Amino acid sequence: MINLYRSKMAKVGTVFVLAWAFSIGTALTANAALMLRLDDLTTAGFDVTVTDQGVGDMSTTAGVILFSGPVGSFFINVSTGVNNTTLGTALIPSMDLHSINITSGAGGGSLNVYLTDTGFTALGPALMAIGGVTAGKVTYSAWADASNVAFATGNPLGILGPYSGAFSGTTGTLGLAASSAPYSLTQQVSIVHTTAGATSFNATVVVPEPMTPALLGLGLIGVAAFARRRSV
Repeated sequence: MINLYRSKMAKVGTVFVLAWAFSIGTALTANAALMLRLDDLTTAGFDVTVTDQGVGDMSTTAGVILFSGPVGSFFINVSTGVNNTTLGTALIPSMDLHSINITSGAGGGSLNVYLTDTGFTALGPALMAIGGVTAGKVTYSAWADASNVAFATGNPLGILGPYSGAFSGTTGTLGLAASSAPYSLTQQVSIVHTTAGATSFNATVVVPEPMTPALLGLGLIGVAAFARRRSV
């Protein structure tokens, strides 16, 4: 009888261990779709693609990607991508992209910095904001895509820029509504330097619940204004 009890408890323990292992595995892979990409347009192909918790990610936090290294003519690049899991809510899809990019050659260079994630479900008007400072030109674009594929660009949410010098901007609620769920979100910041110099920016895209766009719009405007004050 005791042996039968022990056998049953061992089986139950095994089930709990397997369930725990599955839950841990799910937690570790939940943000695997978050991806950061840097592409120097003077070189063939994409120069750097980093997946959350993958090779090249210097952050140990799930939902945060940190990359540092040279890319083409941009000899210094420090880029951070954050998704809505880390930003604090699963109900309001959001991503934040921050990057510092420096060229040293007289010819400058052109660089695209991307951040993408998949599996978003909340529908509503997209809000975009960016702030920073540049020695060249900066243009910010974002997309939602019903294919739910990383880096897909099916539904344009808005374009901000091109900017020069110290800059900030927001779309308010002018972005197009995401049309279906689940969908992917992709940000792209394009940097053009015609000479040696530095660009630093912080870009955010949010798809709030229908009742909250006005409040979030005010918040994004505040973020952009703060970024501009810091860059002056």
